Amino acid sequence: MNEKVEANADALRALSGSTRSMPGVRIAEVVLQTSNYDALRSWYEAVLGREWSIVNTPSKDKEIQNKHGDGGKQVHASDVRSSFMFLDRSLPYGQMFAIFEISSVGKMPTNDPGLNHMQFKHVNLEALIERVKALRDAGLHPHRSANHGPVTSFYFRDPDQNVVELCSNNYDTEEAFFGYFKTEAFRSNPSGIDIDRDAFIARYDSGETKEQLVRIA
Repeated sequence: MNEKVEANADALRALSGSTRSMPGVRIAEVVLQTSNYDALRSWYEAVLGREWSIVNTPSKDKEIQNKHGDGGKQVHASDVRSSFMFLDRSLPYGQMFAIFEISSVGKMPTNDPGLNHMQFKHVNLEALIERVKALRDAGLHPHRSANHGPVTSFYFRDPDQNVVELCSNNYDTEEAFFGYFKTEAFRSNPSGIDIDRDAFIARYDSGETKEQLVRIA
């Protein structure tokens, strides 16, 4: 084991000692990317026995921008045809399954894996910030941070470059949380806004309320 690998292993062991005492997380969202969008929508709707809860269909001339330096893997849901299915609506976690249409994705798994990203939802904003701080202090930094409206999220890449989303709900009640999906603010901008991790944490540490932190102007 070379010195760099050994140092990284030591850092991960130290981080593990810190995160074990934090509130647990659950997998809350799985998003598949595909160029076979309509077929996958029909198949999952039939197999899972659920209708799609949210469907986004952008205009045909909508330009997909690579905003996050990964060659186009992480797109904004508002830029592509996308369908979301609530599998469990209970807060604070819940479960959602989604499909994003990305035309450049190959048709064989050996050509391009189907997983777009995974979401791990935290019990509240405090638990999310605690974990993001611990990762920051261990040298792990998000490549994207966003206030999506319903949730606040920090996106990381694992060693295989899979995208892992750490998030928490912006609303404490089911009525407020699911009500946001019916607002004009969500319909016009389902991706929300990108935020700066350090600035967001500084605002949190200064005592701003959650209502102030998650507000989209």
